[in-house]
Amino acid sequence: MHEFALARAARDTIVKHKKDRVKIYIGEIQQIDVELFKRLLVEETSDLNVLLEFYEMPAKMRCNVCFSEWLYRDLELTEDQKESIHFLPESIHIFVKCPKCSSNDFSIVEGRGIYIGTD
Repeated sequence: MHEFALARAARDTIVKHKKDRVKIYIGEIQQIDVELFKRLLVEETSDLNVLLEFYEMPAKMRCNVCFSEWLYRDLELTEDQKESIHFLPESIHIFVKCPKCSSNDFSIVEGRGIYIGTD
């Protein structure tokens, strides 16, 4: 499971920024075990005296042709397709098309990865 590696990388980023409060944004397309990641990160940072705030971000796409927007969670993807996207995020363009114009030329505007906010 790569939740361990993600928790360690998040800890390293948190240590680097030396903040008392950190916001962790977990993108839907990351497709991780969110509860496991949260637990691991809390354990990894227990010695840092930092407040962690977790936010799960829905994934939103925007068509570069017709500018329509849609949510990842509204798509009807098979488990195999979701797994392919999980391991190779750019493969999303193979499996997903704009629901309005059927183009596969779109951008993921939010909800892709894990972000650390220190504001």
